[in-house]
Amino acid sequence: MPKLDRIATLNRLMQIHYRSLPMYLSSARPWVPRGHEKAAETLELIVDDQKRTVEKVSEELLAARADINPGEFPMEYTDLHDLSVDFLLHELVESQRCDVAAIEDCVVELGGDPLAQEALGAAKGHLESLEEAVAAPHL
Repeated sequence: MPKLDRIATLNRLMQIHYRSLPMYLSSARPWVPRGHEKAAETLELIVDDQKRTVEKVSEELLAARADINPGEFPMEYTDLHDLSVDFLLHELVESQRCDVAAIEDCVVELGGDPLAQEALGAAKGHLESLEEAVAAPHL
């Protein structure tokens, strides 16, 4: 893969994580009704994992002496302010499904790069956690 294509794909991989819905909600905190604390904890764990992935991808880009393009949050995220975490879980699941598909594309474009594969495994795990949170009975 040409160096510029690799850099563009690594930047895309970073943007998927850095500008994800969970990362957005870490700044625009959802309301957590009683009994939904586990869902909020799941969201925090996902954000922590995504921050680690962003750091790893950034380090790889810096090592290649490439520009880092963090991108911007999608404008539609601004519609999600002041909502409860239980409502947002469905949005998070759909968003995570899209992110998994986009990361799968990055894995292919990067020829199975270990960092991209690690990011894909984590994203699939996050999707499972979110789906479990949707299905979990609440108090």
